[in-house]
Amino acid sequence: MNDPAPEQHSGLPTRALVLSAVGTDGELRAEPIFVMSALPGHSDKAVRDCLARLANEGLLVKDAGRGRKASYRVTSAGRAAIESDIGWAAYAHRVDAGLEPWDGWWHLTAFEVPERRRAARDALRRLLIELGAAPVQSGLYVHPYDLFDLVFELAGRLEVPEAVSSFVTPSIRTGLVAAIGDESAHDEPASAFARRIWPLDELGERYEVLECKLVSIEADAGRLDTHQLAARMFAAAAETEAVHRDDPLLPAEVLPDDWTGSRARRAFMAAHAAASAHSELYANSHLMSSFVAEIVRSLDETRDQFWQRWFPRFLDAYRARLPPAATGRMQRD
Repeated sequence: MNDPAPEQHSGLPTRALVLSAVGTDGELRAEPIFVMSALPGHSDKAVRDCLARLANEGLLVKDAGRGRKASYRVTSAGRAAIESDIGWAAYAHRVDAGLEPWDGWWHLTAFEVPERRRAARDALRRLLIELGAAPVQSGLYVHPYDLFDLVFELAGRLEVPEAVSSFVTPSIRTGLVAAIGDESAHDEPASAFARRIWPLDELGERYEVLECKLVSIEADAGRLDTHQLAARMFAAAAETEAVHRDDPLLPAEVLPDDWTGSRARRAFMAAHAAASAHSELYANSHLMSSFVAEIVRSLDETRDQFWQRWFPRFLDAYRARLPPAATGRMQRD
């Protein structure tokens, strides 16, 4: 959690660009990464530093070579991190398709962890924010969907399961305003509450910029060489991932009409198809091919089938990211 921030250009993290280029066999050759990273403006030093950080974090292992001639392979921890992003991308498309409908109930997750277990408390707070929950007040978070099972499992890993509670309610009042699932109610409707408590306007603007880039990639795919096309699509995919990480992935029932997030995801699928058809380098990417394969598969699954497959994988990915100091083994009461 204390690693230096990776170099960025136009909001694109070097880290995401590097991980996006992992091959279908789990291998990563450094030379194409240096070529593609230079196109959006990343320096060679930024790429070298990023590869070193990923190796130090245990996500990549160097197989051979140095510098541009180096080759790496992704570790089980690295694959878990990549798969988590793939799973949430597939989930986002399920939400767009109406396969994760909202029942009209708000889910509240609360926790109270003593100061002596501050690391565990901070880890729970980060987890809830990453899962898209919004703080209502100190130690109390809200989301339209039920996050409790995942949070409770990880609270157990932190050895504070007793500190977590969950509640459901059809309405939430903050100050003099209420959020009611029933749009006919006189109080603030759910969509207005969602817009007030989550940064949907900012997210919508980011998705709109992303949609324009993806539409442009689809239009230009046939005239770009394989490295240029792969670089642009990898960059757009990494930017998609970055926006997804900040998106609470709310149900359509509380989102603005013609939500730009849904439009951007449709544009991603079209750009992916065009890039795959015209760039062998891009078509061989593990992350990109897995993205689309999982999206297609998830759209044919029931809610139970999807979560039976993905809950353990999400759990493994989040477990791997918990800082050791947050666990009771390192910080006894």
